[in-house]
Amino acid sequence: MALDDFPRLGCGRSLDSIWATIDRPPTAHEEQCDQCQTARTRLQRLSEATKSLRESDLHDPTLKPRAGIKNAIMEVARAKVRRGNRILLHSADNGTTEISEQALSSLIRSAAAGVPGVHSRRCSIEVLSAAASVADEKAPAGATDTSTNAGPRLIINLRVAAAPGIVIPTTVETLRHVISKAIPAVVGIGAGTVNITVEDLYDV
Repeated sequence: MALDDFPRLGCGRSLDSIWATIDRPPTAHEEQCDQCQTARTRLQRLSEATKSLRESDLHDPTLKPRAGIKNAIMEVARAKVRRGNRILLHSADNGTTEISEQALSSLIRSAAAGVPGVHSRRCSIEVLSAAASVADEKAPAGATDTSTNAGPRLIINLRVAAAPGIVIPTTVETLRHVISKAIPAVVGIGAGTVNITVEDLYDV
C-alpha cells in the first residue's frame, strides 16, 4: 500500500508537523495524546543532537554535515513511522507476509472517509495471536466481531466526530460494516472487533 510523503500517527497528526514545532510547548492535543508524546520525546532527542552538531561545527569546520543531512535524517524518521509495529498476516515455510500497523490504520481511515457524516480521529489497533480465546476478551458494548478466518485477531478502536443531524447509531453501524469489509478485501484477514466511539460533533 502506498502511503503519502507525510506519514501520520494513529491520532492523525503528521510527524513533520510535530518536528516543525518541537521547540515550542506541546499543544493541548499533544499533552493528552500518548502517540504525540512519544513522537515528541524522540524528536526532542533528535533536535538536541542536531543543535549539538551545529555548535560543534562552529568550532570545527571539518564536522560540518554534508548538504541535505536534515532531509536524510527526517526520511529515516518518516520510514520509522511508516513501518510502525508489524502485523503478521501469513506464515509459511518459504517466508512471511506482514503489514505495518500504520498502513492498516491508513486503510481504516480511507474506508471511513467514504461514509458521509463522520470524520475519523484517533485510530488504535491491538493485535492478538490466532490462539487467543474469544471468550477471554471483554469487548465494549456495541462492538461487533467480524473475524471469519484464522490468523491474527484485531481489536480496532476508532474515534470519530459526527455531523449534526445524522442518525448516529445507523451511521456508526454503516461505518463498522465498511471497515469490516475493507480489511479482508485488501489484506486478507478478518477485521476482528471494531469499536467505534463518537466523541464530538463537527460543523458542516
